[in-house]
Amino acid sequence: MDTVGVGVVGCGFVGYGAHVPAFSSIPGSRLVAVADPDANRLGKVAKKFAAKTYQDYRELVKDPEIQAVVVSVPTPLHAPVALAAIEAGKHVLCEMPLAENLVQADKIIAAAAKKGVYLMPSLTFRFAPPFVKVKELLDQGKLGEPAAVIYREFIAAKDLAKQWPPGAWVWNLKESGGPLYTLAVWSIDLVRWLFKTEFTDVHSAVKYTPLPRYGGTMGYDACAAAQLANGVSACFQFSGTVAESASSCVFEVVGSSTALVRTTAHEAVTLFDDDPFKTEWQVKQGGARMWGHQQQDEHFIQCLREGRQPSILPEDGRKAMEVAARIAKYT
Repeated sequence: MDTVGVGVVGCGFVGYGAHVPAFSSIPGSRLVAVADPDANRLGKVAKKFAAKTYQDYRELVKDPEIQAVVVSVPTPLHAPVALAAIEAGKHVLCEMPLAENLVQADKIIAAAAKKGVYLMPSLTFRFAPPFVKVKELLDQGKLGEPAAVIYREFIAAKDLAKQWPPGAWVWNLKESGGPLYTLAVWSIDLVRWLFKTEFTDVHSAVKYTPLPRYGGTMGYDACAAAQLANGVSACFQFSGTVAESASSCVFEVVGSSTALVRTTAHEAVTLFDDDPFKTEWQVKQGGARMWGHQQQDEHFIQCLREGRQPSILPEDGRKAMEVAARIAKYT
Protein backbone atom coordinates (compact mmCIF):
# COMPACT_ATOMS: atom_id res chain seq x y z
CA MET A 1 0.00 0.00 0.00
CA ASP A 2 1.20 3.53 -0.72
CA THR A 3 -0.12 5.18 2.43
CA VAL A 4 -1.01 3.51 5.72
CA GLY A 5 -3.95 4.97 7.62
CA VAL A 6 -3.19 4.81 11.35
CA GLY A 7 -5.44 5.00 14.38
CA VAL A 8 -3.95 5.57 17.85
CA VAL A 9 -5.91 4.26 20.83
CA GLY A 10 -4.84 6.04 24.01
CA CYS A 11 -3.70 9.67 24.16
CA GLY A 12 -1.74 9.53 27.39
CA PHE A 13 1.97 9.72 28.16
CA VAL A 14 3.16 7.55 25.24
CA GLY A 15 0.25 7.82 22.84
CA TYR A 16 0.11 11.62 22.72
CA GLY A 17 3.78 12.20 23.53
CA ALA A 18 5.30 9.81 20.98
CA HIS A 19 2.99 7.90 18.63
CA VAL A 20 0.61 10.67 17.60
CA PRO A 21 3.36 13.09 16.48
CA ALA A 22 5.35 10.23 14.92
CA PHE A 23 2.58 8.84 12.72
CA SER A 24 1.50 12.34 11.70
CA SER A 25 4.96 13.04 10.27
CA ILE A 26 6.25 9.73 8.83
CA PRO A 27 6.24 9.59 5.01
CA GLY A 28 3.72 7.00 3.84
CA SER A 29 1.73 7.29 7.07
CA ARG A 30 -1.48 9.22 7.73
CA LEU A 31 -2.81 9.76 11.22
CA VAL A 32 -6.49 9.13 10.58
CA ALA A 33 -7.94 9.07 14.08
CA VAL A 34 -7.30 8.83 17.80
CA ALA A 35 -9.45 7.35 20.55
CA ASP A 36 -9.56 8.08 24.26
CA PRO A 37 -12.42 8.17 26.77
CA ASP A 38 -11.07 11.48 28.12
CA ALA A 39 -12.60 14.35 26.13
CA ASN A 40 -9.91 16.78 27.31
CA ARG A 41 -7.18 14.60 25.86
CA LEU A 42 -9.04 14.29 22.59
CA GLY A 43 -9.41 18.06 22.49
CA LYS A 44 -5.65 18.55 22.79
CA VAL A 45 -5.04 16.21 19.87
CA ALA A 46 -7.74 17.83 17.75
CA LYS A 47 -6.23 21.29 18.26
CA LYS A 48 -2.78 20.19 17.12
CA PHE A 49 -3.34 17.40 14.61
CA ALA A 50 -5.74 16.87 11.72
CA ALA A 51 -7.30 13.65 12.96
CA LYS A 52 -10.76 12.34 13.75
CA THR A 53 -11.53 11.65 17.40
CA TYR A 54 -13.44 8.81 19.04
CA GLN A 55 -14.20 8.28 22.71
CA ASP A 56 -14.86 4.58 22.06
CA TYR A 57 -12.00 2.55 20.56
CA ARG A 58 -14.55 0.11 19.12
CA GLU A 59 -15.68 2.84 16.77
CA LEU A 60 -12.11 3.66 15.75
CA VAL A 61 -11.26 0.08 14.75
CA LYS A 62 -14.29 0.06 12.42
CA ASP A 63 -13.02 3.10 10.50
CA PRO A 64 -12.41 1.94 6.89
CA GLU A 65 -9.67 4.55 6.42
CA ILE A 66 -7.53 2.83 9.06
CA GLN A 67 -5.25 -0.09 8.20
CA ALA A 68 -3.17 -0.13 11.40
CA VAL A 69 -4.00 0.47 15.06
CA VAL A 70 -1.58 1.54 17.78
CA VAL A 71 -2.49 0.26 21.25
CA SER A 72 -1.18 2.71 23.87
CA VAL A 73 -3.67 2.30 26.70
CA PRO A 74 -3.10 0.94 30.24
CA THR A 75 -1.76 -2.62 30.17
CA PRO A 76 -4.98 -4.27 31.47
CA LEU A 77 -6.77 -2.83 28.40
CA HIS A 78 -4.23 -4.03 25.84
CA ALA A 79 -5.97 -7.35 25.23
CA PRO A 80 -9.51 -6.06 24.56
CA VAL A 81 -8.28 -3.20 22.35
CA ALA A 82 -5.80 -5.34 20.40
CA LEU A 83 -8.32 -8.16 19.94
CA ALA A 84 -10.95 -5.72 18.65
CA ALA A 85 -8.49 -4.24 16.17
CA ILE A 86 -7.35 -7.67 15.00
CA GLU A 87 -10.94 -8.87 14.58
CA ALA A 88 -11.54 -5.79 12.42
CA GLY A 89 -8.64 -6.87 10.20
CA LYS A 90 -6.20 -4.17 11.29
CA HIS A 91 -2.46 -4.57 11.79
CA VAL A 92 -1.44 -3.79 15.37
CA LEU A 93 1.48 -2.07 17.04
CA CYS A 94 1.00 -2.81 20.74
CA GLU A 95 2.76 -1.14 23.63
CA MET A 96 4.50 -3.43 26.08
CA PRO A 97 3.77 -5.53 27.99
CA LEU A 98 1.44 -7.06 25.41
CA ALA A 99 -1.02 -7.80 28.23
CA GLU A 100 -1.18 -8.09 32.00
CA ASN A 101 -0.28 -11.78 31.83
CA LEU A 102 0.91 -14.45 29.43
CA VAL A 103 -2.53 -16.03 29.03
CA GLN A 104 -3.92 -12.79 27.61
CA ALA A 105 -0.80 -12.23 25.50
CA ASP A 106 -1.22 -15.68 23.97
CA LYS A 107 -4.80 -14.83 23.01
CA ILE A 108 -3.62 -11.72 21.16
CA ILE A 109 -0.81 -13.58 19.41
CA ALA A 110 -3.10 -16.43 18.37
CA ALA A 111 -5.79 -14.04 17.11
CA ALA A 112 -3.31 -12.13 14.93
CA ALA A 113 -1.95 -15.35 13.44
CA LYS A 114 -5.47 -16.63 12.70
CA LYS A 115 -6.57 -13.34 11.12
CA GLY A 116 -3.37 -13.00 9.09
CA VAL A 117 -2.47 -9.52 10.32
CA TYR A 118 0.83 -8.25 11.67
CA LEU A 119 1.23 -7.82 15.44
CA MET A 120 4.34 -5.88 16.45
CA PRO A 121 5.28 -5.42 20.12
CA SER A 122 6.58 -1.93 20.89
CA LEU A 123 10.15 -2.73 21.94
CA THR A 124 11.75 0.61 21.26
CA PHE A 125 15.20 -0.01 22.76
CA ARG A 126 16.10 -1.84 19.54
CA PHE A 127 15.85 1.54 17.80
CA ALA A 128 17.19 3.85 20.52
CA PRO A 129 20.40 5.61 19.36
CA PRO A 130 22.74 4.49 22.19
CA PHE A 131 21.81 0.83 21.89
CA VAL A 132 22.03 0.91 18.10
CA LYS A 133 25.60 2.20 18.55
CA VAL A 134 26.40 -0.59 21.02
CA LYS A 135 25.17 -3.16 18.51
CA GLU A 136 27.37 -1.60 15.84
CA LEU A 137 30.44 -1.91 18.10
CA LEU A 138 29.58 -5.52 18.96
CA ASP A 139 29.11 -6.39 15.28
CA GLN A 140 32.48 -4.80 14.52
CA GLY A 141 34.14 -7.05 17.12
CA LYS A 142 35.37 -4.14 19.24
CA LEU A 143 34.74 -6.11 22.43
CA GLY A 144 35.78 -9.54 21.21
CA GLU A 145 33.45 -12.20 22.59
CA PRO A 146 30.84 -10.68 24.94
CA ALA A 147 31.30 -11.87 28.52
CA ALA A 148 28.94 -9.90 30.71
CA VAL A 149 26.21 -7.28 30.56
CA ILE A 150 25.07 -4.90 33.29
CA TYR A 151 21.90 -2.81 33.15
CA ARG A 152 21.03 -0.25 35.84
CA GLU A 153 17.79 1.74 35.72
CA PHE A 154 16.88 4.10 38.55
CA ILE A 155 13.65 6.06 37.99
CA ALA A 156 12.62 8.80 40.41
CA ALA A 157 9.58 7.94 42.51
CA LYS A 158 8.34 11.47 41.87
CA ASP A 159 8.45 10.95 38.10
CA LEU A 160 6.59 7.66 38.36
CA ALA A 161 3.90 9.36 40.46
CA LYS A 162 3.52 12.04 37.77
CA GLN A 163 3.10 9.44 35.05
CA TRP A 164 0.90 7.17 37.16
CA PRO A 165 -0.86 9.09 39.97
CA PRO A 166 -2.05 7.30 43.12
CA GLY A 167 -4.86 4.92 42.25
CA ALA A 168 -3.66 4.42 38.68
CA TRP A 169 -3.84 0.94 37.19
CA VAL A 170 -0.11 0.24 37.50
CA TRP A 171 -0.14 0.28 41.31
CA ASN A 172 -2.44 -2.74 41.41
CA LEU A 173 0.08 -5.61 41.16
CA LYS A 174 -2.61 -8.25 40.81
CA GLU A 175 -4.30 -6.44 37.94
CA SER A 176 -1.28 -5.09 36.05
CA GLY A 177 1.88 -6.79 37.34
CA GLY A 178 3.07 -3.50 38.80
CA PRO A 179 5.60 -0.90 37.65
CA LEU A 180 8.65 -3.17 37.73
CA TYR A 181 7.03 -5.79 35.50
CA THR A 182 5.72 -3.05 33.22
CA LEU A 183 9.08 -1.32 32.76
CA ALA A 184 11.55 -4.24 32.79
CA VAL A 185 10.46 -5.68 29.44
CA TRP A 186 12.50 -3.24 27.32
CA SER A 187 15.90 -3.93 28.88
CA ILE A 188 15.23 -7.69 28.79
CA ASP A 189 14.44 -7.56 25.10
CA LEU A 190 17.48 -5.34 24.54
CA VAL A 191 19.76 -8.09 25.86
CA ARG A 192 18.03 -10.80 23.80
CA TRP A 193 18.34 -8.64 20.67
CA LEU A 194 21.96 -7.60 21.13
CA PHE A 195 23.25 -11.10 21.76
CA LYS A 196 20.75 -13.04 19.63
CA THR A 197 20.21 -15.50 22.45
CA GLU A 198 17.78 -16.52 25.18
CA PHE A 199 17.71 -16.36 28.96
CA THR A 200 18.31 -19.79 30.47
CA ASP A 201 18.33 -18.99 34.21
CA VAL A 202 17.01 -16.01 36.18
CA HIS A 203 17.22 -15.28 39.91
CA SER A 204 16.02 -12.08 41.56
CA ALA A 205 15.47 -10.36 44.89
CA VAL A 206 12.66 -7.80 45.02
CA LYS A 207 11.23 -5.36 47.54
CA TYR A 208 8.14 -3.19 47.04
CA THR A 209 7.86 -0.14 49.30
CA PRO A 210 4.66 1.90 49.86
CA LEU A 211 5.34 5.64 49.44
CA PRO A 212 2.86 7.75 51.46
CA ARG A 213 4.86 10.84 50.43
CA TYR A 214 3.40 10.54 46.94
CA GLY A 215 -0.12 9.70 48.01
CA GLY A 216 0.20 5.92 48.08
CA THR A 217 2.31 5.01 45.08
CA MET A 218 4.83 2.21 45.37
CA GLY A 219 8.59 2.11 45.15
CA TYR A 220 10.35 -0.99 43.92
CA ASP A 221 13.91 -2.29 44.15
CA ALA A 222 15.18 -5.40 42.43
CA CYS A 223 18.45 -7.11 41.65
CA ALA A 224 18.50 -9.95 39.15
CA ALA A 225 21.23 -12.27 37.96
CA ALA A 226 20.72 -14.17 34.74
CA GLN A 227 22.55 -16.59 32.46
CA LEU A 228 22.20 -16.44 28.71
CA ALA A 229 22.33 -19.41 26.35
CA ASN A 230 25.54 -18.10 24.75
CA GLY A 231 27.31 -18.05 28.13
CA VAL A 232 27.05 -14.32 28.79
CA SER A 233 26.16 -13.38 32.36
CA ALA A 234 23.67 -10.59 32.94
CA CYS A 235 23.00 -8.36 35.92
CA PHE A 236 19.97 -6.08 36.23
CA GLN A 237 19.32 -3.48 38.92
CA PHE A 238 16.02 -1.62 38.99
CA SER A 239 14.73 1.04 41.39
CA GLY A 240 11.66 3.20 41.42
CA THR A 241 12.21 4.39 44.97
CA VAL A 242 14.91 7.02 44.45
CA ALA A 243 14.93 10.84 44.47
CA GLU A 244 15.17 12.78 41.21
CA SER A 245 18.86 13.47 41.77
CA ALA A 246 19.58 9.73 41.73
CA SER A 247 17.83 8.97 38.45
CA SER A 248 20.11 7.13 36.03
CA CYS A 249 20.18 4.64 33.20
CA VAL A 250 23.47 2.89 32.52
CA PHE A 251 24.12 -0.09 30.26
CA GLU A 252 27.52 -1.82 30.05
CA VAL A 253 28.96 -4.72 28.08
CA VAL A 254 32.30 -6.36 28.87
CA GLY A 255 34.12 -8.47 26.30
CA SER A 256 37.06 -10.86 25.92
CA SER A 257 39.19 -8.05 24.43
CA THR A 258 39.01 -6.47 27.94
CA ALA A 259 37.20 -3.50 26.42
CA LEU A 260 33.99 -2.20 27.96
CA VAL A 261 31.24 -0.16 26.31
CA ARG A 262 28.92 2.01 28.38
CA THR A 263 25.80 4.01 27.56
CA THR A 264 24.82 6.88 29.82
CA ALA A 265 21.35 8.43 30.12
CA HIS A 266 20.53 7.85 26.44
CA GLU A 267 22.99 10.61 25.62
CA ALA A 268 26.46 9.12 25.20
CA VAL A 269 28.23 5.88 24.34
CA THR A 270 31.77 5.37 25.62
CA LEU A 271 34.24 2.64 24.64
CA PHE A 272 36.92 1.99 27.27
CA ASP A 273 39.95 0.24 25.77
CA ASP A 274 43.78 0.26 25.83
CA ASP A 275 44.46 2.41 22.78
CA PRO A 276 42.88 4.87 22.68
CA PHE A 277 42.00 4.75 26.34
CA LYS A 278 38.53 6.14 25.79
CA THR A 279 36.35 6.94 22.76
CA GLU A 280 33.04 8.72 23.19
CA TRP A 281 30.08 9.29 20.88
CA GLN A 282 27.30 11.79 21.58
CA VAL A 283 24.10 10.13 20.39
CA LYS A 284 21.38 12.13 22.09
CA GLN A 285 18.28 12.83 20.00
CA GLY A 286 15.20 14.74 21.03
CA GLY A 287 11.49 14.16 20.99
CA ALA A 288 10.10 10.79 19.96
CA ARG A 289 13.53 9.72 18.63
CA MET A 290 15.20 9.69 22.07
CA TRP A 291 13.79 6.32 23.16
CA GLY A 292 13.37 4.97 19.63
CA HIS A 293 9.63 5.51 19.19
CA GLN A 294 9.92 7.50 15.97
CA GLN A 295 12.38 5.04 14.42
CA GLN A 296 10.25 2.08 15.49
CA ASP A 297 7.10 3.64 14.05
CA GLU A 298 8.95 4.38 10.79
CA HIS A 299 9.96 0.70 10.60
CA PHE A 300 6.37 -0.40 11.24
CA ILE A 301 5.04 1.79 8.43
CA GLN A 302 7.76 0.74 6.00
CA CYS A 303 7.02 -2.94 6.63
CA LEU A 304 3.27 -2.47 6.10
CA ARG A 305 3.83 -0.52 2.90
CA GLU A 306 6.08 -3.30 1.60
CA GLY A 307 3.83 -6.11 2.84
CA ARG A 308 6.47 -7.75 5.01
CA GLN A 309 6.73 -8.94 8.60
CA PRO A 310 8.19 -6.36 11.02
CA SER A 311 11.55 -7.33 12.55
CA ILE A 312 10.04 -7.52 16.05
CA LEU A 313 7.86 -10.61 16.31
CA PRO A 314 4.96 -11.27 18.70
CA GLU A 315 7.09 -13.98 20.34
CA ASP A 316 9.72 -11.34 21.21
CA GLY A 317 7.14 -9.53 23.28
CA ARG A 318 6.05 -12.71 25.00
CA LYS A 319 9.58 -13.77 25.90
CA ALA A 320 10.34 -10.35 27.40
CA MET A 321 7.16 -10.61 29.49
CA GLU A 322 8.09 -14.06 30.72
CA VAL A 323 11.49 -12.96 32.04
CA ALA A 324 10.08 -9.70 33.45
CA ALA A 325 7.50 -11.68 35.41
CA ARG A 326 10.25 -13.82 36.91
CA ILE A 327 12.28 -10.74 37.91
CA ALA A 328 9.26 -8.91 39.35
CA LYS A 329 8.10 -12.05 41.16
CA TYR A 330 4.84 -11.70 39.27
CA THR A 331 3.12 -14.66 37.59
